[in-house]
Amino acid sequence: MQEYPSALPLSEQTRFRRVLARVNPASIEQLDYRRERQVYLLTNGTRTIGQIGGLLGITSIEVARMMKRLVEQGYVEFVLFDEDQMRKIR
Repeated sequence: MQEYPSALPLSEQTRFRRVLARVNPASIEQLDYRRERQVYLLTNGTRTIGQIGGLLGITSIEVARMMKRLVEQGYVEFVLFDEDQMRKIR
């Protein structure tokens, strides 16, 4: 299991990726809310919380709350933001 920093640096630039073992129709159907399923399906390791929110027309805070639940349930994992990614954005 992946270890997380004690406080995840959540921002609009934070990224998550799906846990591949949970990518199947049965697991997706177990998610409680339609929006949560949409957030999950848009999570690919490269999209940021801000980008997902923009695609769905919801705030980054709402996406972050859903990501927190998805992490706790084991559906997604935090992607460390490294300097190479930072250079690509600039």
